[in-house]
Order: sequence, then structure tokens, then C-alpha cells
Amino acid sequence: MINNSEKIRPMLSFEKDDFYFVQVLKRRKDNTNMEKDMVILNNFYIDSLEDFDKKLPFIKWVCDSENARAYFRLNKRNYKDLAPHMVKRVVEIAFGNDCHALKNVFDSVAGEFHSDPDKKWLIDVDDDKNIDYTELVDTVVELQKDAGREPMTALFPTKNGVHLITRPFNLIKFKVMFLVDVHKDANTILYCP
Repeated sequence: MINNSEKIRPMLSFEKDDFYFVQVLKRRKDNTNMEKDMVILNNFYIDSLEDFDKKLPFIKWVCDSENARAYFRLNKRNYKDLAPHMVKRVVEIAFGNDCHALKNVFDSVAGEFHSDPDKKWLIDVDDDKNIDYTELVDTVVELQKDAGREPMTALFPTKNGVHLITRPFNLIKFKVMFLVDVHKDANTILYCP
């Protein structure tokens, strides 16, 4: 079982209209009898720390019941900032041929666009990569300093390794030293049975 809720909670901050986006995904990787690679079971919008605490038990229950994983996007979203993206998407759909997609507009836009002034990236390191975590963290800290950013790193366990959460840095220099995936919208595991 992976439970990163105690590591995630202190990273959260809220201003007017801010929220965090959580998705509960059922994956074939964990459920071999599935026809699709992945199914989205639920989407949650966390509007405050109290809301996080209130919704967390239900999120865990869904994961336990369905053998699913809850993924938490650490870059916050903002309802007001998403509004223009939603309007654009609705217009595109209205003039296209798939009006059934209208029902998914908010979830789709919330998944794509964040408004966090303190951007967080995620470095996905699987155990089979044989990477020295100390060397990785030290390198990322130095690259963040070179980019003029206050260094921030947090290691979150996953089923197959770790997610290193960081602030942005020089990705080109990093890729010369490490062959791992870097995601610019940190989507880490909140909970996984």
C-alpha cells in the first residue's frame, strides 16, 4: 500500500478559486482482466485543507474497493483561470461532430491547465533504473539553484520506485546525466492499495 497523503497535505496552499485535481484510475497493470488499459473512476476537486481531509477517506475507499490508484496533481488549478479554456473547448466541440464530449469538458480542461505560480515537476524513477537517489537529488538541487529557484525536493514512494517532486530546472542539462521521465505537471500517487 502507498499512502502519500501526509506528504502531500503540507504542500497545499489555497487562494480565491484555487483547487487541486485528483483522479482515481483503475489500470490494467493492476487488474489484468480489464479490456482497456485504464478507466477513470472518479475525479475530485480539493478546494481547501478541510475539503482534502473530508474527501480522503472516500478516495481511499474507492481505491480499496476497485483496486485503483488515486493520483494527485500537485500544481494547483484555479476555477477562474480555467473558464476561458472551457469556453474555447466548448466552442470547438459545438462546431465539431462530437457533442457527447461536452459532458467531459471540465475534467479535461482541469487535467490540462494549471495556474500554480510555484510550479512543480515530477521525476519518475523506477527501481530498475539503479539510480543513486542522493546523486539525483543533489543534481536537481544544483540545477534549481542554477535556474535561480529556491531548491525544493520531496521523494514520494510509488509501487515501482519513487517520484521526486521538484521546482523547474534546466532539463537539457539534466537529460545529459539521467535517463528518466520528467513530467511538468506533477501527478503523483496519493493513495494505492
